[in-house]
Amino acid sequence: MSDSASEQPLSIVVEGMLVPPSEVLWQALTDSDLIAQWFMPNTFEAEDGHHFTFKSGPIGDWDGIFEGEVLEAKPTWRLRYSLRGGSPNVEGFGHLMDTVLTWTLSPLPNGTHVRLEHAGFTEDSKAVYTIMNSENGWASVINRFAKVVVDLHENG
Repeated sequence: MSDSASEQPLSIVVEGMLVPPSEVLWQALTDSDLIAQWFMPNTFEAEDGHHFTFKSGPIGDWDGIFEGEVLEAKPTWRLRYSLRGGSPNVEGFGHLMDTVLTWTLSPLPNGTHVRLEHAGFTEDSKAVYTIMNSENGWASVINRFAKVVVDLHENG
């Protein structure tokens, strides 16, 4: 393997189908209070160019704050934002990363196909990639997201 091939950024892709319509998934992806239920406390607003934070717990010399910017918000279809945070002195989750998340929603006859791509992990942030690509990473977050979506759909 050449050096350039080993330096290609890594991505995590998670996708599946949920029964509620894309409008319900969009609400769960973009409402700050709902995001806090399935991901982290935040200052998120689904407006292109909006700068926001997600707050995790502090680890080592990192305060637990992820900073991001909404790169694209197309209601009920695509949400893309940057996510930066961590410290070069922290090993594993909490290590410095600068990534982009893209959520894509596609209507189906019996629900919505949802696809998440978390892109931009480098060799330096590979430990974070490994954690987020495990069952305790995005798989766990997506399960919490699905529960919020179903509850929102059933109970409003």
